[in-house]
Amino acid sequence: MGVDDHAINSLKTWFDIAYEDLKNEWKSGQYEKLSDCPSFKATAAYHEAMNVLHNGCNFPEDAEAQLKKELDEELEIENFWKEKQ
Repeated sequence: MGVDDHAINSLKTWFDIAYEDLKNEWKSGQYEKLSDCPSFKATAAYHEAMNVLHNGCNFPEDAEAQLKKELDEELEIENFWKEKQ
């Protein structure tokens, strides 16, 4: 089991809870569209997160740019404090 499997399993637990809430809300007949249900956004977010972990990042160029920016900023701060010592 890899790191992604652990993350997916953890998300799956929360997805299952949100999905049951969504199912009950939808069955109640109170909502016109599935997306009107209060738990829809959380359920959809967990579902999408699991898909990203299963399939990999949909936008690797964007992810690389964002991660590089974060790493560069963090390394700059670390180097600043290292030089201060």
